Parts: sequence; C-alpha cells; structure tokens
Amino acid sequence: MDPSREVDLKDNYLHVLHRDLALALGNAVWAFARIEWRTYEYLRHLSNDNVTELVVDIPFRARCSILRRLVERKTSEAEVKGRALNAIKEIEELANHRNVFVHNPWRIWIDIDAETVMTEIHKHSNSGKKLDLDEIVRFTELAEAAETELRSALGALRTLD
Repeated sequence: MDPSREVDLKDNYLHVLHRDLALALGNAVWAFARIEWRTYEYLRHLSNDNVTELVVDIPFRARCSILRRLVERKTSEAEVKGRALNAIKEIEELANHRNVFVHNPWRIWIDIDAETVMTEIHKHSNSGKKLDLDEIVRFTELAEAAETELRSALGALRTLD
C-alpha cells in the first residue's frame, strides 16, 4: 500500500474515532456529573444541617457514605430504605468504571511506542481494566438509569418521613 494512503486512512480513522469517542466520553462524564449533583441534592434534603456546605470538597465515595448513613437514619419502611441503599451502591460501582476513563485519558489515542491507534482506554496501573467505545456508551446508559433510580428511590424516602 502507498504510505501516503496509509497515513490518510489513519487520519480518517482518527477523525472518526475522535468524533465518536469524544462525544461518548462527554456524554459519559455528563451522565455521571448528574449523579454527583443528585448526591448533593439529597444530602441537602435528607439532613437538617447544611451538609452540602460541609461536603463540598470531599471525594464522591465519602459523600456516598454520608448519604448512606442519612438513609439508614430515616424511619421509613425497610423496603423503601433498601431501595435507596441499593441505588447508592449502584452509583458507587459505576464510579469505579468512571474512574478508568476520567483518570486515564492519555491512553486513548495513540500508543506512541507501538505506533498504533488505541481504541480502548486502559487503567494506567492495570492494563487489563479497560473500556472501549461500546462500553463507554453502555456506561452512559447505566449512569442515566442509575441517576433516575437514585432520584426516584431517594425521593420516595424523602416523601415518607
């Protein structure tokens, strides 16, 4: 194959990958940002204190831990509390997947040593843990569903007390 043709094909591939992957990553980050916003919203609604002011700069897992404790304190039915606790557990599990693409972006485009285009995002400390474009799209779908369930489960908890 003509070397210039090979470069054109790689450039076109990078262009398409850039468009698709950038959009997918943006959607995934936005979907999880809505989950993070919900944690602040329900910390505020489930506490008599201005908790959001206290937790503004602590990590997501710590906020989830506080949210879990607030749910456990509620006097609601066990089924309603259980649903809320499951919703919190689900968003914590999604955070593990989110961390792979949020904290490892330098492995997205090109493996300079191998001179090949990368189509997966690898966790820098564990190359076996990776996400490809389809998994990022699926993550977005899961995050959107988890955010809806979190809102519904915590909203039901709030209205019962």
